[in-house]
Amino acid sequence: MRKGIRVTVYVVFALTVLYFIVEWFLEAKIRYFVEKKVEEVSRGAVRAEIGSVSLRLIGRSLWLEEVKISSDTVALRRSGWPLKRVEGYFDRLGARGVHFRKRDSLFYLRARELDAGISRLAADILKPGPGGRSAARTLAGVQVEVETVSVRLDRMYCRVIEGRDSVDYRLNGFSGKVTDGEFRTFPAGKGWPFACGDIQLALSSFQCRFAEGSSLLEVDSLRWQGDEERFTVGAFRLLPQYGMYEFARKSPGHADWTRIEAAGLEGIGVDWRRFMAERWIDVDSLSFGKLSVRNFKNRQIEQTPRVKRLFYQSVQEFPFPLSVRRIALQHADVEYLELAKHGSAPGRITFNGLQGMFYGLTNRGTAFTVKAKGKLMNQGEMQAVFRLPAGRSNPFFEVEGRLGAMNLAALNPMTEPLAKVKIASGRVEGMTFSMKGDAQRADADVLFLYEKLRIRIMKEKDGHLETRSFLTTLANGLIVRENNPGSGGERKVCGSAERDPYRSQFNYLWKTLFSGLKKSVGL
Repeated sequence: MRKGIRVTVYVVFALTVLYFIVEWFLEAKIRYFVEKKVEEVSRGAVRAEIGSVSLRLIGRSLWLEEVKISSDTVALRRSGWPLKRVEGYFDRLGARGVHFRKRDSLFYLRARELDAGISRLAADILKPGPGGRSAARTLAGVQVEVETVSVRLDRMYCRVIEGRDSVDYRLNGFSGKVTDGEFRTFPAGKGWPFACGDIQLALSSFQCRFAEGSSLLEVDSLRWQGDEERFTVGAFRLLPQYGMYEFARKSPGHADWTRIEAAGLEGIGVDWRRFMAERWIDVDSLSFGKLSVRNFKNRQIEQTPRVKRLFYQSVQEFPFPLSVRRIALQHADVEYLELAKHGSAPGRITFNGLQGMFYGLTNRGTAFTVKAKGKLMNQGEMQAVFRLPAGRSNPFFEVEGRLGAMNLAALNPMTEPLAKVKIASGRVEGMTFSMKGDAQRADADVLFLYEKLRIRIMKEKDGHLETRSFLTTLANGLIVRENNPGSGGERKVCGSAERDPYRSQFNYLWKTLFSGLKKSVGL
């Protein structure tokens, strides 16, 4: 009996030792295989150095620790890969519960857990042209199923190079978790080749520098909660990297100087499963807490004409079906500045304390509505309702609005530099208007009520504006109507304008409204 127990103990001990020897042998082989395979696939351009390998045959788990990735720039150029540089350091990379099988020409890989802890990643990528290699073609017939995927990335830098231009991306403090994930290279239907049961994402900060380094996009504190179908963004900023007056000269294509700062962006009811299955963006509500927009156009620098789409045209041409039931803008300040071709100072117009609401924003329907209110030049209370077409069957838009009482001299920061007209006196009692148009022409009905309007016609001399006395007297005496209502009662006028496709939608709406305002005051 004792002899049998002794033999059993010896056998168990020998099998245990053999088990660990086999694991140790396979760990060494795996390290050699991975390092060799990376070098072979990259044709010597990329190298992997693995600090240690941990294999557990019983648990079907494999972990690679302290993995360093480096590259040879010269070898990368010769290999034909669309990379100039790739570097990285993985603290830990591995999987548990791995099962692999092959049936016919299909490969199936299942795992209970995939985990990656990454300290840093860096890459310079050459943007492929038409006809570039497709990863889906090289991985034809592969299906991967994983119960849990966890990724932690401390920092990442990536540069995408296209000709002389490049786009730089920086990411810090990223973490992500996917449950019941599936990836396949033979997708069915019109969905994406991957799916999952839930997804959780978070990052501390993200930066994107683009347009030859002239603009910087920053995002702070993003969090995506798939189970709750919501996301939050602490803040995002679009920051010009040059001053207002030099931006148009240094940025490609003479883009406008634009600075945008927003805080408190939240999305609720984001149906991400529908997007993955049908490529349809379906959102219940979006809200912006605070928004600030400053835009400056420098017309003294030659600009290449570019056709600009109206807002609703951009929505109609969005590449995916889109449906957002409600978008709320809680507080926004907008400032537009323009330097005329022969001016010395820019004209300025502001919209302050804007609140807005989008209803039924879609490109698969008949129309959607935008309601907005705020102050013009921080004085006149204004309200507007926009009804915009969502489909091509109805090409017409409609706008209705009103402006409350304000001092007309508040508009001088805009009228003096751009129109060489100074408003000496005048007060708006109220204005209502309605507008209808399409992408070519719009008509407006305007009722503009004001009193004691007097203007001065100006001219620029030695960098300063001076009054043109004769034209001022002529304008006030024979042209400008001082009041509305006048002696003949209220004047309600009609105006119209042709759209300049090279100007913005704001310019189109303003030009249509201004055509009615000019008739109201006698111009």
